[in-house]
Amino acid sequence: MKTITKTILAISLGICLFACKKSSTVYTASGAINVVNVVVGGTSLYLNNSTTGAVSNNGAATFPLLAGQVQVNLSTLATTTVPSVTYYNQLISMTETGNISLFLSGASPANVDTTRINETYKNYADSLCGVRFINLAPGSKPISVNLKGSANGSEVTNLAYRSYSDFIQYTAKVANPSYVFEIRDAATGSLIISYTLATPYFHNVTIALRGLVGGSPAAGVTLVSHP
Repeated sequence: MKTITKTILAISLGICLFACKKSSTVYTASGAINVVNVVVGGTSLYLNNSTTGAVSNNGAATFPLLAGQVQVNLSTLATTTVPSVTYYNQLISMTETGNISLFLSGASPANVDTTRINETYKNYADSLCGVRFINLAPGSKPISVNLKGSANGSEVTNLAYRSYSDFIQYTAKVANPSYVFEIRDAATGSLIISYTLATPYFHNVTIALRGLVGGSPAAGVTLVSHP
């Protein structure tokens, strides 16, 4: 009888310990923000005064954010001789498992333009990927995009500054290791830049035109990866 009682007590204690351990796990609802920093003449940015996780100029970085109303401050780091410069400082609404893309562009750090997208991604389960195009070259005329060898505007016909396309589906098989896109002046057809994209198998990317078309720094491309 004592053996049975000890066994029951041991089982009860184990269940109690398991329940206590399980209840100590707290789930924190969160989403993510993908910051793209292509401001002409800009420098690295840091989120909410953190000294880690910089977004380099002409680069992109993803940060987790708690769900709810969240302050997002993106600034340069202050030095003993140069004060911090704020590129973006807004209260934004983040949903649980949400995804936001924040594109920062403009002619200078004193003239930053913001393009924010609340993302809804497609899941590509079978040999597909998604490619989106955005015009972040300040002062540019509308652009078009075509696949090399195809007619002008075969992919995108008319993107003004800060305008963007939907995600366009492309085949993502072993036989399609890359795609060559040509970005052109939509009106004249003049080639601005050619970009070879390594096929992003089964996920989404954004091809962002940046810089100054016909100026300095010359137009370039920043590739942004998404889920």
